[in-house]
Amino acid sequence: MNYRFKNFIDSASVSKQAFDTSIEGVRSSLESMIASNNTPVVPSPAKTGWLKGSLSYPWVIICSLVPSLKDIF
Repeated sequence: MNYRFKNFIDSASVSKQAFDTSIEGVRSSLESMIASNNTPVVPSPAKTGWLKGSLSYPWVIICSLVPSLKDIF
């Protein structure tokens, strides 16, 4: 049992070293890609997720619907 446990620990150590090496490779690749990327960052326009145009703001819908509903009831 002790021999199998030692093999298990050794195998886990080798796997961790391979994983760490892989992570370092990915990190260096990303850093070199970011360093070579010279495209300017353009911010995207803010979106509310509502309708387009002036109705994109929830307060416009609320302010226009509440008085009309108040008059009906």
